[in-house]
Amino acid sequence: MDQMKEYNLWLELNDLIEKKQQQNLNKLELMYQNASNFLLQKIPQSYSNTFNEFFSTAFFHTQSLIQTTKQFQEKKLDILNRAQILRSDVKTISDLRKLPLRQLNFLAEQEISKALIVSSVQGGISGTSTKLALFGDLPALLFINLKTVQEIALCYGYDVSIPKEMECSLKVLQGAILPSNEKYVVWSKLMNDILKHEDSDVFATWENQFNGEGVYYTVILQMCKLLMIHSLRNKVLGGIPLLGVSVGAKWNESFTKNVLEYTKKFYQYRILSERVNQEPTD
Repeated sequence: MDQMKEYNLWLELNDLIEKKQQQNLNKLELMYQNASNFLLQKIPQSYSNTFNEFFSTAFFHTQSLIQTTKQFQEKKLDILNRAQILRSDVKTISDLRKLPLRQLNFLAEQEISKALIVSSVQGGISGTSTKLALFGDLPALLFINLKTVQEIALCYGYDVSIPKEMECSLKVLQGAILPSNEKYVVWSKLMNDILKHEDSDVFATWENQFNGEGVYYTVILQMCKLLMIHSLRNKVLGGIPLLGVSVGAKWNESFTKNVLEYTKKFYQYRILSERVNQEPTD
């Protein structure tokens, strides 16, 4: 029963990818993309290259920093302990792939729920419109999402301590923050890259290199949000700018939900593709 449901989900995800790649932007999205492209064209190429290199390096080092923390090691152990309740012979992160997908989904959804709460609270703090909160909003938001993308990868049995998986999780995040019409183009390229490697490979060869445009779009959207929050700073109730807090909380929660749903689907499709390839369905 589980195998049939998993195969049907794999087919549904294939259809989703195809539809998303062919989907046209609505008028609002098209207007936003045209405005963003116009602004991006005004940035000199030398600055653009420096920006891409900076964010690529910043993402990589932040990811490495996360993995050296005690909290990260405790999270890995916590995921393993929860998985062992479901199946006693789970000893390593890769052993989680022995579990049915519905159980892996359960583990991942727990991490997603926690991240949505943290992201909402962080957005609410930014909505207070203090200088420190506004300045730290985007770095904090990206940190929360990068950390949770890694945790979702762990939940599906991919150990992000391995260089190949660490790079893969970073590229998943980079794809997730792209505009909707580009997300699934990157998905296909990344999936082709990762599926051509053996499970035992420590390092990977990537055709799909880092593209800073996703960060550009995210920065522009965040600037719009911060301008909105700043304009609402005087709409206070009991000394608290409730409208600004509400906008910040909802905006960040929505951003995180989109990123993590994309991540969840990516790892679902990856593990299902591996299972389908191992056990072809006639």
